[in-house]
Amino acid sequence: MKQFRLSIAVLLAVWGLAGMGDANADNGSGANGVKIEKSENKKVRLYIPNAPSKTAVDVAVIDAEGNVLYKGIVAHNKAGRQLFNLANLPDGQYFITATSDAWWMSQGITVKGNALSVDARNLQQVSKPTVVAYEKNKVEVTLPASNLSGAHVTIYDAQSTAVYSDKFAGTTRRFDLSSLPDGAYTVVVGPDQKQFSTPLTIRH
Repeated sequence: MKQFRLSIAVLLAVWGLAGMGDANADNGSGANGVKIEKSENKKVRLYIPNAPSKTAVDVAVIDAEGNVLYKGIVAHNKAGRQLFNLANLPDGQYFITATSDAWWMSQGITVKGNALSVDARNLQQVSKPTVVAYEKNKVEVTLPASNLSGAHVTIYDAQSTAVYSDKFAGTTRRFDLSSLPDGAYTVVVGPDQKQFSTPLTIRH
């Protein structure tokens, strides 16, 4: 995993808040309806529908080499839209990521000349998983996601020791935990960029 670097100079030059306006239809739809929409020229809009007034979303702009060019927090406003001007970005491939406690998304964009494009096919997203018991000490984990390059599941005991770890393929996995001793455990699921924790208890 590449080490991300944050450049304050690039942050100030690249990510200029540009105000509100109408968005065009060229967009992708992300987790829980959150999406990155193309606006005019080299501007994009982050749309966060139906979020509580105190909701804040962590946002980052990352280049193709994995360098973080901007990292900050976007507060929800009444319209659910924030418009950003990316006019200072050179030509190339970039990723805009947005995350909250309940979801994570990464939208690929391409900058060329005085325009940018939002590729709906280059959208990764994941929502908070559900962990439910289907039999005694057996759980089913469902991870709502699409286009993830990789996800993992790790189960930790009360001493934070990993007792199980594997790739999480597909959207649903079942785990038989009956061989584990009684106690408190934590199921951690998700890609490297966003992992979700769910506590559970084993009792025989």
